[in-house]
Amino acid sequence: MKSKICLFFATILLFSQCKNDPKSGDGNVVDPGKDPKAGVAFAVNLLGNKLQEWRDADSLKQYREAYIEQSRTVYLSKLDDPKGYIQYGRAFVANGQVENAIELYSKGIEKFPEVADLYLYRGEAMLLGRQLTGAIDNFWKAGQKMEKISNPKGLTGMWGTDSIADMTLQFKNYLLMGLAFQCNNDFSSADKMFEVCGDFSTNTDLWVRSYYWQYQCYTRSGRSEDVKNILNAISKDMHILASSKAYHDAMLFYKGEISEKELVDLTNLPNNIIDAEDWAIKAYALGYKYHLDNKKEKAAEIFRTIMSSGYWTLLPCLAAEAELSHMQGIEYKEPEQIELKTQQKKKPVRF
Repeated sequence: MKSKICLFFATILLFSQCKNDPKSGDGNVVDPGKDPKAGVAFAVNLLGNKLQEWRDADSLKQYREAYIEQSRTVYLSKLDDPKGYIQYGRAFVANGQVENAIELYSKGIEKFPEVADLYLYRGEAMLLGRQLTGAIDNFWKAGQKMEKISNPKGLTGMWGTDSIADMTLQFKNYLLMGLAFQCNNDFSSADKMFEVCGDFSTNTDLWVRSYYWQYQCYTRSGRSEDVKNILNAISKDMHILASSKAYHDAMLFYKGEISEKELVDLTNLPNNIIDAEDWAIKAYALGYKYHLDNKKEKAAEIFRTIMSSGYWTLLPCLAAEAELSHMQGIEYKEPEQIELKTQQKKKPVRF
């Protein structure tokens, strides 16, 4: 137990140092706001532009790369343990290497077809890679496998703010599935998935996270009474941990208890992915409010600002991208995938 506590505080210290690192990466990082089709792509977004390396502190980039190497060592030493596949895949996803993660999770599923975690995390990697159909299929399979799991936190436990909020595999699975449906313009299915999250919400942090997404679905479908109930459940004196405060602030903004100015500063873009997470949550809420008020041009401007930050692995960035694609009438098409060994395009495959 003592070693786990030390590891926890060491991790927090590392990220605090990374967050304050004034360096912001090297010259190879392309500003997607200036040239969205330049540079090396990790994936392609819903608008057809490349998703590439984001601006970040050098220390954060080095940490992610080191974690990939550490996870690879663990994976190779225990090929008969699904935990190695999960950890290694998550390390890839954290660095934006979604195709590497998908391939690794697929190998894991071939070997451990009953492990729910692998389907969930492959679905997450596909969602971040903008492969919506494949992501939804994996989330459905994960949900079926989860009926038999004994540890709701999964084989390797939850990570980061998910862990702090005491999230379970089930909550994460249905939240991500709801977002996949939302990005695919299927709001009826999305709100059902966000409602299922309520079955796995055991504290106010999880409730406020599910409300954040539910609110958008309910307002689109005219469920005014449900919208009212959600807002009535939100108050300034709720016990919310710092890791969920951005969601709470967004809901207070929707309720009219904090102003746009208090919510977020869109002129001050984040310089690292840690700061970007809270900023994107609040910026997307602001953009959606303008969209809801039928101020489409202002909403689109905010969604483009979120995308220009470049932090495309964050869920609000994906949601903003989907909003713009819907506003522009772009019909979703499953993207071509890249064969990692040859860099040649291939048709989408179903694992």
